[in-house]
Amino acid sequence: MRTEKQFANYLHDAINNNYLVTILITSQTQAKIKSQNLPFGLGKTTLALWLSYYLNGENWDNVFQTLCGNPYDLITHLEPGEKRKNACVWDAVQMTAPAEQGVPRVIRRLASYLSDTRPEIACLIMTGTNINAICAPLRKLIVFEVIVPARGKYDIQKITYHKNFAQPLIDLSRLKYFEHGDFPKLPNDVYERYEKWRVSNKLKLYPALKDELQSYIKQHEEKVLESNTFEGNVIKEGGHYVIRLPESIGKEYHRKKLEIMLNPPATTS
Repeated sequence: MRTEKQFANYLHDAINNNYLVTILITSQTQAKIKSQNLPFGLGKTTLALWLSYYLNGENWDNVFQTLCGNPYDLITHLEPGEKRKNACVWDAVQMTAPAEQGVPRVIRRLASYLSDTRPEIACLIMTGTNINAICAPLRKLIVFEVIVPARGKYDIQKITYHKNFAQPLIDLSRLKYFEHGDFPKLPNDVYERYEKWRVSNKLKLYPALKDELQSYIKQHEEKVLESNTFEGNVIKEGGHYVIRLPESIGKEYHRKKLEIMLNPPATTS
């Protein structure tokens, strides 16, 4: 019970003493409990919604009003002067703030804004496949990593930082075990409500991703076409008109059928 109270006290103090606790719920890595090491489908969002439910006065409407699917959804809850929220959930954070080179400046600014001493959110609960899958600025804000090793089970670890005296500009980070336990499925109506929200949220991201991939495939096809294009002069040998192939292409297609696309000859003025 001692460690459970400690975790609960962090959440209680964040709400009542005006500071921020950031929690990341993952499932791909293993801590204390043997894990299935699966990035999807073990119930990360289920646990996040239950946490939000209890922190938001056991009211599912409050849970969905503070459920975010991207950084813009989150910033709408951070407007100065608005009533402070006990908890917000940012679902699948790796989709819109992934770990990649060149983190967008706006995401860095969001992380800095969240680190303000009087944030408009007491508890930020994020879900992600792996702590290394989200961008570094957000990763550095995480206080607790809650690992879901199997469906309906959780394992809470606190991230602590220690001074590295050999390299004082680079702190050492460690995990401190807190507790483990079980959590139930969502009520059917809540699960269906979340599934509808999830589809709606994915539709915000899908069109841009589809367009980007279409452009990528087109560029790839053009590169392939360019790589298989060569120029050669048609000559007459032994009563036949032939075109000489580069040695590398000739070796690759020797005794094979080769299709040639004819382009009109360039004209000169």
